[in-house]
Amino acid sequence: MTQQHPSSEPDRPLSSAAVFRPRVNRSRRTRQLAARREQFIAAAEKLFLEHGFAKTSVNAIVREAGGSLATLYSEFGTKEALFESVLCQRVMSFFVTERARPRPHSDAESELRLLATHMLKRMLSEDGLAVYRLVIHEAPRFPGLRKAFLEAGMRGLREHTAAYLSKLAATHELRIADCALAAGQFISLVQGSLVLTAACGGTTSARMRANHVRQAVQAFLKLYPADRRPG
Repeated sequence: MTQQHPSSEPDRPLSSAAVFRPRVNRSRRTRQLAARREQFIAAAEKLFLEHGFAKTSVNAIVREAGGSLATLYSEFGTKEALFESVLCQRVMSFFVTERARPRPHSDAESELRLLATHMLKRMLSEDGLAVYRLVIHEAPRFPGLRKAFLEAGMRGLREHTAAYLSKLAATHELRIADCALAAGQFISLVQGSLVLTAACGGTTSARMRANHVRQAVQAFLKLYPADRRPG
């Protein structure tokens, strides 16, 4: 039997293109999936607000966003989970970058008024009221929708508000022992009766909104006053 000798030719190193191509391809694929996910969320929000949850099909969302039904189910699993993603993204709009933390050289009342004004503006916006009406109308018939709103929407808003209040308490010496509780109280004060009034077709003037914000913040500061330290 003839013995075969291994080749004496040295191994050639892989080119940099060959080494990095899989990583580049994975990175591009990740960006593509993230972009597709955002397109699904944007399309779902548009259709949910136009037609309601029950009357919006996943097929209609795919037609609006592009892509495939398989990709949508791979990303979200259910229509309820897609609605949850819509709510999570909406929560972030309450805390734009400049409102993510209090300004260090401003008083607590001014900071709370800025936050309350921004939150109320989002609540009373056309799409904010549309979400409110949708949930009130359809959540009793769709447990998954109700769960998404309460656990993703409201919980997310409370958590972000609590984080903001925690920073405000630290930098502006507010006496807040339980920021989670305070967050729920602040949101309720900001919402007040104006959101229900507007959702029912009532008018809310700029003066009404400004007075409401002022009174809501004053009520909150009675619950959580600034720590007045001597000298």
